[in-house]
Amino acid sequence: MQVTLEQWHTFITVVDSQGYAQAAEALRKSQSSISYAINRLEQSLGVAVFRIEGRRAQLTEAGEALLRHARDLTEHAHRIEKLAKHFAQGWEAEIHLTIDSIFPEDLILQALNRFAEEQPQTRIVLAESVLSGTEEALLRREADLVIGGRVPPGFTGEALTTIEFIAVAHPQHTLHQLPPLSHWKICVSTGNWSCGTQGAGSSMLAG
Repeated sequence: MQVTLEQWHTFITVVDSQGYAQAAEALRKSQSSISYAINRLEQSLGVAVFRIEGRRAQLTEAGEALLRHARDLTEHAHRIEKLAKHFAQGWEAEIHLTIDSIFPEDLILQALNRFAEEQPQTRIVLAESVLSGTEEALLRREADLVIGGRVPPGFTGEALTTIEFIAVAHPQHTLHQLPPLSHWKICVSTGNWSCGTQGAGSSMLAG
């Protein structure tokens, strides 16, 4: 016969409550049902976990050793039940998130820390990308959510913040010898064709 989680829980409660009568009150059961549960536990284990001294039940040496494992067992069972409830509410076990490298690191760390506190059962797999990497991650189904500069067709997103880009160049660069240039002309003159779509704008959450 196997020991049930309820019997282990009763055993722990007797110890924590310092007696059968107190455990019965804590579990809202009769004292006889507590005694029966402990007797069945000892029969199943083939070893006594308590010895009666006067009116108090004292742990045997075996009982003290079993108590540590019993606590671990019941706590683990509680975590499993909590995890199952978490998934039943629609949460994912794992979320793949890809973030454009231009997104402020402090903001994403704050968000991830808060999420970890509220939903510790969900694992976040984080990846960083540049330029059009977030869009490609979505299109290739490599990410569930992305934070980037654009929302590709077929996906939904919302604006998170605005990031300002400032063009800079070395004082001796040829750009400083030219008349004022627009952002687009700078992209063309430097051969960076992709920066035309990566200039100052909004960071978007898409998925």
